[in-house]
Formats: sequence, C-alpha cells, structure tokens
Amino acid sequence: MFNCTYIICIGSDCQKGDWQSHKRACKRQNFLLRVQLAPHEILNPPISRTLSCPAGATFLEFHKALQIAFGWASTHCYDFKVKDPVAEAEADAAERTEDMASCIARMTRTMSPGDDGSSNRRYILRIVDEQPRGPGGFYSGIGVDAMYDRQRKHAQTPQSMSHKVRLHNVFERDQYQNLLFEYEYDFGDRWCHDIKLLGRRDATDFFMCTDGEGHGCAEDVGSVDGWQNLKKAHRATNPTDEQREKMHWYETMASNSDSQGLGGGRDRVWAKGMINRKLGEFSGQAISFS
Repeated sequence: MFNCTYIICIGSDCQKGDWQSHKRACKRQNFLLRVQLAPHEILNPPISRTLSCPAGATFLEFHKALQIAFGWASTHCYDFKVKDPVAEAEADAAERTEDMASCIARMTRTMSPGDDGSSNRRYILRIVDEQPRGPGGFYSGIGVDAMYDRQRKHAQTPQSMSHKVRLHNVFERDQYQNLLFEYEYDFGDRWCHDIKLLGRRDATDFFMCTDGEGHGCAEDVGSVDGWQNLKKAHRATNPTDEQREKMHWYETMASNSDSQGLGGGRDRVWAKGMINRKLGEFSGQAISFS
C-alpha cells in the first residue's frame, strides 16, 4: 500500500490505499491567504478578502483574482513584494527624517534612466508584470503608471516575472517564512495590500473567496485620503458642492463605479457570491457560491 508522503499535498483523499489510481490527481493543497488593503489607514470599515488559492497558480493569476475580489478595474500597474525587515526599518527611519526638498531630489533622481535605484527601498524579492505598460501603451493608465516603476527598482532586489512564478515557489520556500508579503496596485495612488498566509485548504483548480469585509475602494480616487473623503461625502447630511461632485463622479464615471454610492452604510457592503461567480468564470469553472 502506498500513500502520499508529501505533507504539503495531503488532502482528504491522500491517505487512501489506492495510491496508484490517486497519484495522478494528487496536488498541493491550496493556500488560504488573507489580503487587506492599507490595514493601518483604512479601518472604518477595513477592506479585506480571504482567498483559497491554488498552489500552482501563477502570481499573474493571483493578481487577476485579487482584481476581481477587491473590485479593481485592472487599469494600473502592480507588483508583489517580499519585504526585507532590516531594509524596511532603515527606509522608514530615513523617510521620517527626510525634508520635502530631499524627497523631491530623491524622486527626481530615481526617475532618471541612469539611476541604479540604490536609494529606493530594498526588498528580498519583487514579482512584476512582464508588460508593465499594458496593452494600452504608454498613454493608458497602466502606461503612465510605469513611470513610477523606477522608484521601485533596487540593484540588490531580484525581480521575477509574475507569469513565471507560482504561489508555491514563494509561500513554501523556507527563506520567505515569517516575512511580510505585499501586493501593490496603482503606482500613483499606491494601494498597498498586506498578504498573510493563514493555512492550507484542500486542493482546487480555482480561486474562492471565503471571507471578507468592506466595500471595494474607488479606482483613481486619490489614494487613502481621497477614499476617506469620498466616504465622508456620502455620509454628509448636507453635502457641499465639492462633495456632490465627488459622489457624482464615483456613481457615474469612475472605472469601477457604483451607482448606489456608499451612503446608508453601503461602505460596509460586499458581495461574496458575486465575487465567487466571477472567480469561477475566470477559472473556467461552472460553479456558483452563496
């Protein structure tokens, strides 16, 4: 009798005695990942999604699943990063003491073609899109975003392409254990999502949202401050003209607009069933979840 000997693969069927018939179907277990948008800044309510993710999925596929789960419109650049604790502490300390003139000088320098990025934040690993300017070219939202890519490169940070790296290549590597993972979307507004590995689940060929909270954030709203101001506008009893313009823009013009707005507590509303139907369509699975 033979059984699956790889603890990372063990699922509900892996201890069957019919190993010869089972081994072709044996797969790594899914990763259960909790992803939260700007966790130290967006708190009332927070915006998070927990996804069961196939271990063999690429980071490009993970990016697409996150776009669906958070309601983003896929109009900007993205990357994934494994953070270096030492570099993070050094960079945070430097930014706290940096004056405006020094900040502008540093950003100008990093935008120049000859800069090696040595003054940028260093990461243990950065996973990037193969075509950061996207199909729309330079003048698309993604293309304009690509200008900020130089501010994320560092000579000592290895880079890999998102369509070539699979989730298990990162989340099962000993060297990355107990480190912080981040997904950044839109290099202008800088939407940073913290990623936390909660555990493993039985293997599937599709992504599934198991939990979450908070309405998805508005695209191109102007980072965290813009999102907070938009929520404040929808909560106002007597909104100003500027607030009315913000609400009209979001409800009718934003690339991920919501015609119902965010008033009456709708900033806490999210639709797990709709997310899972879209994730099923993305994965090519004829499935429906409540």
